[in-house]
Amino acid sequence: MLLIRSLFKQVRKPVLAYAIGTSLYLLMLALLYPSMMKTGLLEAKLQALPPEVLKAFQYDKVTGFNNVLDLLGGNYYGLIFQVIASLFLLSLAARLVARPIDNGELIVYLAAPITRNDYTLAVASVIGLASLLFVTLNGLVLMVADWWMSGITIDTMVLWRIQLNALMLLFAIGTFTLFIATLFDEERRAFSLAGSVLVLSIVLTILSELSDKTEWLRYLSVFSLFNTTQLLEGTNHFLLHSVILFVLFLIFLTGAFVQFGRRSLSI
Repeated sequence: MLLIRSLFKQVRKPVLAYAIGTSLYLLMLALLYPSMMKTGLLEAKLQALPPEVLKAFQYDKVTGFNNVLDLLGGNYYGLIFQVIASLFLLSLAARLVARPIDNGELIVYLAAPITRNDYTLAVASVIGLASLLFVTLNGLVLMVADWWMSGITIDTMVLWRIQLNALMLLFAIGTFTLFIATLFDEERRAFSLAGSVLVLSIVLTILSELSDKTEWLRYLSVFSLFNTTQLLEGTNHFLLHSVILFVLFLIFLTGAFVQFGRRSLSI
């Protein structure tokens, strides 16, 4: 617990910045929702956009904008969330694993009665706690907005279904970035490889929405396992996607333990 506390202090400021910043953005959209729906300005602008662009941002004209979650599905929980989640977890893995290996700081921890498995578990715990704080604060802010303002209708079950699916996505991506960070001695190389894979996943998600011929590309991207359109429609994909993300989480976490435990550290 002392190690977890020490590592969390190192990333506390960026974690709070991401969590509070995204929560304030969600609060702003929620507060503006009644006026945007009253004027019809948002729907008019969306009608002018190509259908492919709307699909890339996970706007669904079938569901419309009956409540604020329909708006947030495209304005935050689509492409924007994919980018923010990638940057958030890349920064954590770099600060907690890649950078300490690169600058030799890790020798301080391993010189103490701390094993490599202890350190890996502590880093995974910090990433998990940071992800939990991230999505929980987002969800609580929206619940406060629902209670505070009239004209905002939020289905609590749907809201927390989205948050849970987002949390499982963060767990899977977080352990992936952790695994990649254990492969290299240089922070730059670890950051570049993990970042390239995540950017490619985002690009594949966008390309899969351009036409029926490219739809199969979505199955090559982890972000296809967090589909807000399906979550808002209440389909049964939620359970399947959560299970797959949990399996990916276990695979990458196991890989991080094995790789970090057997590698030779140049520190």
